[in-house]
Amino acid sequence: MSEGQMSSQKRLPVTIITGFLGSGKTTLLNNIIRKNPDTRFAIIENEFGEMGIDGDLVSNDNTSVYELANGCICCSLSKDFYQSLQAIVERSDDIDHLLVETTGIADPMSVIDLFMANNTIEKLFEINSVICLADSATLEKTLDAEPESRKQIALSDIVLLNKIDLIDRESTTNLKELIVDINPMAKIVETSYAQTNGTPLLQTKAYSYRHIEETTISCNQLNLSLHDIARSNGSMINHNVKKHRHDIHAEGFIFDECFDLELFNIWMSSYLYFNQQSLYRVKGILNFKNKNKRCIFQAVKGSYIFEEGSDWKSDESRYSKIVFIGKYIDRDVLEKNLQKLFQERKPGKVQA
Repeated sequence: MSEGQMSSQKRLPVTIITGFLGSGKTTLLNNIIRKNPDTRFAIIENEFGEMGIDGDLVSNDNTSVYELANGCICCSLSKDFYQSLQAIVERSDDIDHLLVETTGIADPMSVIDLFMANNTIEKLFEINSVICLADSATLEKTLDAEPESRKQIALSDIVLLNKIDLIDRESTTNLKELIVDINPMAKIVETSYAQTNGTPLLQTKAYSYRHIEETTISCNQLNLSLHDIARSNGSMINHNVKKHRHDIHAEGFIFDECFDLELFNIWMSSYLYFNQQSLYRVKGILNFKNKNKRCIFQAVKGSYIFEEGSDWKSDESRYSKIVFIGKYIDRDVLEKNLQKLFQERKPGKVQA
């Protein structure tokens, strides 16, 4: 893919829309286009989508639709997909935002990984957020029966609980608890008819270090051990140690000790490599010795980055807070391995 057209410009923001069959993805797409008339969109979707994008919305010069005829976006990342990206790059001066609508029966991991791990594409595009549409009336049964739906939740930055008018408040509370157990970092928005309800979906910048830092600090729904609770004095977390309903869930850790940067880097690289099929996202704030700023860490599949965050305050107790989202995470093994990465500890044998 040629880089010349966008080399001197900002990267094009990408919003990925996922959700199981019938959840309202294309309705959301139509709503986003309708509510942002001055934004010039490029849209990549499968030709065999559940319903079409409103023709009146794409009849002007502000929106271009690229339909993929050869298979699911998430499953194959076909030649059509790369050709669509190339066409978008070539006319980048006329495009403000790329929307990618995935099919309902697949997870978006491969699409996310493409925009993060492919060096050429990563220089041209940046992920704004992953949005999951969830049908409130059927979500509980879908999560129990369809592994792909659980992964869609796990990889999302925003979960729109659509068709909320069809269920009562108790059911809404139960659904939110299920979502939080899978992904405590996601923002949950109640809605009907896939309305955005004032949520700035196109300005999330969920993969920026600022957003990772803010959501990590504010997240208080982590599944932590009693030892973590005691060390945090109860100030940062929910006091419940949860039992998980599904195979995909989140595990969070808080440590007062400093991590050894070299040890952490070596171990994390290995851990991500050997757990690519079961570990979906890692986010956190890390404390390294002799660093005056928080280190913001995030990983998707085998790709990860460190970035500098805000300054540690002089009167602040430093800590590390890190969240792993994946399938069949062994909390005890993971915690023991992380503890071996503390500064000034002799490195022991660490399992990947």
